[in-house]
Amino acid sequence: MRVAILETVKTQAGFEQEFDRLIIDELKKQGHDPVLYLPEHSSLPVNFGIPIEYLKGGEIVDYEGAGKVKKIWLSIQRERRRVRWFDAAYEKACRHEVNAILLTTATYRYLRSLHKSRLRESPVPVIFIFLGVNPQEKTKFLKQARRCQSYPNIKLKITTLRNDFKEDNVPHVELIHPPVLIPQGVTVQPNLTYREPVRIGFFGHYRKGEKDVDGIIQAFVSCQLAGRAELVVQAAPTGPDDAADMERIMKKYEHEDAVRFIQGKVQGRAWYDLLQSVDVLFLPYSNARYLYNWSAVYFNALALYKPVLATPVLNPEILAEYQVGQEVDLTDLQHLHQQLEQFLNSYKAMLPTYERELRRVNDDFSTAMFLQAVLQ
Repeated sequence: MRVAILETVKTQAGFEQEFDRLIIDELKKQGHDPVLYLPEHSSLPVNFGIPIEYLKGGEIVDYEGAGKVKKIWLSIQRERRRVRWFDAAYEKACRHEVNAILLTTATYRYLRSLHKSRLRESPVPVIFIFLGVNPQEKTKFLKQARRCQSYPNIKLKITTLRNDFKEDNVPHVELIHPPVLIPQGVTVQPNLTYREPVRIGFFGHYRKGEKDVDGIIQAFVSCQLAGRAELVVQAAPTGPDDAADMERIMKKYEHEDAVRFIQGKVQGRAWYDLLQSVDVLFLPYSNARYLYNWSAVYFNALALYKPVLATPVLNPEILAEYQVGQEVDLTDLQHLHQQLEQFLNSYKAMLPTYERELRRVNDDFSTAMFLQAVLQ
């Protein structure tokens, strides 16, 4: 089957292109013939190794470096162009150049554009993949989704771990599991072995007031594990105030042997090498949107067979079903100290359980099963 990936977003080392790559690789593996549909005069920072066909309607609109007012104008421009890109894809569909068209990271805005375009009457399936729908966007999504009911070839797939649509009566909206995210070129080692110190990776951008990095480090240090564990902290502040605070934190713990800092942002292959270099991933996400949107880093961790320390709002369905780590409480540092101590003291004994459960997760959330759910 010839399947087109219609990509209208350009990011530098971003999730969108990594998600495209995962889908394209699985399409090839299953014997399909993927092609990339890209707006004219546009390019992506990655080479997927598949044919590219360009769509009329203007190049990709990039928000990089734009201020608040300019972003509003660019948003309007992007929607107008999206309608023209959809019309161009419709013409290709009418010539039966492909058997299906995928839009891999859609939002309700894509459906708003769809209603203004001829693509809504496509003679081949057009599959929109949504990366979860949070309560703030649900009403807008449902409004646009219900308008699609009269378009038989428009398929709406929401990647999610929960069902927030039981009472909404939208039978053509399908909920599917997200896939584990296997990084390109990284060797996965599913057999877990114990080594000391156990390295816990605490990665991500730092924003003062959003993560109590100082408190988390203190909770870890107070476990007094005497060389048995090491906390690897990424120091990647996002602004001047954040940088000053992170400098204070690094100074405070500079003589602490159990804490190591990695300075600056890490992208691309270097990012995945960093994930691979640790034994456990600490995921201190506190934003409630992660109850509805699955975390790419979490699903990287699962694909790389890394046990996790995760907060209650971070895709809680995983730890409720699979013993792949431990939930941690960031609101009570004394409780966090006890949880870290318990996790590390039992870590060696739990390794066989973590390995078995991570294998189960990788089977249940495989890219093969994901693509089957997308295309069925």
